[in-house]
Amino acid sequence: MGYKLNFVFYDTETTGTDTTFDQILQFAAIKTDADLNELDRFETRCRLLPHVVPAPGALLATRVRPDMLTDPSLPTHYEATRSIAEKLRAWSPAIFIGYNPLAFDEPLMRQAFYQSLQPIFLTNTNGNQRGDVLRLAQATAALAPNAITVPLNHKNKPTLRLDMLAPANGFAHENAHDALADVEATIFMARLIRDRAPAIWDSLMPLVDKSELTARVLSGRPLALVEYHMGRSSIRPVVGCGQSPDNPTMLGAFDLTKDPNAFLEMDVDDLVAAMQGPDRPIRIVTSNKMPAVVDLDLAADLAIPTDEIVRRATQLAKDGKFTQRVGNALAQRYPPWPPAEVVEKRMYEGFPSRADEARMTGFHAAPWPERAGLVETLEDDRLRELGRRILFFERPDLLYPNRRKTFEAWLTNRLQGRDGVEAGRTLQDALLELDKETGAGDATKEIRAWLEERSATFRSHGSSER
Repeated sequence: MGYKLNFVFYDTETTGTDTTFDQILQFAAIKTDADLNELDRFETRCRLLPHVVPAPGALLATRVRPDMLTDPSLPTHYEATRSIAEKLRAWSPAIFIGYNPLAFDEPLMRQAFYQSLQPIFLTNTNGNQRGDVLRLAQATAALAPNAITVPLNHKNKPTLRLDMLAPANGFAHENAHDALADVEATIFMARLIRDRAPAIWDSLMPLVDKSELTARVLSGRPLALVEYHMGRSSIRPVVGCGQSPDNPTMLGAFDLTKDPNAFLEMDVDDLVAAMQGPDRPIRIVTSNKMPAVVDLDLAADLAIPTDEIVRRATQLAKDGKFTQRVGNALAQRYPPWPPAEVVEKRMYEGFPSRADEARMTGFHAAPWPERAGLVETLEDDRLRELGRRILFFERPDLLYPNRRKTFEAWLTNRLQGRDGVEAGRTLQDALLELDKETGAGDATKEIRAWLEERSATFRSHGSSER
């Protein structure tokens, strides 16, 4: 089983929540064996990228002061990302796991690797797999509520936020929103769930292997699906009912509290509609995101008798034409993305060629003067643009004067939101966000002074260029 691999628990602290345009400021990871005993740890911080404007709320939450963003003793983003990639490769193969990493930390890390000319799929290729302790916590809270204490938030509603969940269960988490402290809290919760809810641990952990999840969902057996929406859990009996021919990780699961007879003759367009809305009869589960699809005997109070669940599941599993139409509906469920205007949004447009992979490896190994020439040999226009950007940030003296001037204009436009291209937070956006922050007196004043100083500097740059 994949869960006999070592684990790499990791977390990031960032400039904000935009997984395309924000950046990692702190990365921390702890490697454990399969029994969750620590083997090694790693941590790094880095400077702010020149074109990224941090969200004031993120700086306040993580207690990052403006002078820390430009501290010359810290590595640059390129240097830090390179060291992260080297460490994760050295720890592979492993299960890369965190607290909600698949929705947040992983996309940010992929973007960092992409912008630094590193392989973006490092954590799920070459024998590596991915997991999520939040998914374990959600399943435990829903299926074994006495195993962990679920705290109430300021609105008196149950919450699974790590900074509240870990302390409620006995972890001293005074340094929440520090990446290394959050990794330690995540490992604490993983051990707690393993020890107090072993049946849930044993049912979910094999699903770090997407082929295992696909086989389970498409087995024809009725299963229990645990989902969360707006902090509320739902437990449904389901059976797999199709797989997208275009994206094999996208699977359909029919809600067995519904009568299948009302849906078996639907055409593809109607089945697409049946995949939408809060009470949709066909749920979409994604095999590479560790959805909580567990054995039926772990769930209770499923609204209809077990024998009727089994009968409906058997009826659906035998209807090959229905599952084929569901697969076609899954392929049509999401329309193609429009062409992207900025390179950050082009990350998934295609894989680099083998020749470009070799050139990227050579780029990292070469001295800086040679890197300038290597960038121009890249076939992929995305990688050339990103490579030139690295040179502009790290060694602008190696760029031709005209190209350096072009990048200087790009930087000014990017920070001020000119040219009508949506590309992340501008300095003015950040100042408006800061107006909405309350409290944190001196810290807020310090952030405002820094943003206003940067804004004035780049306004003057823009004026001189005109």
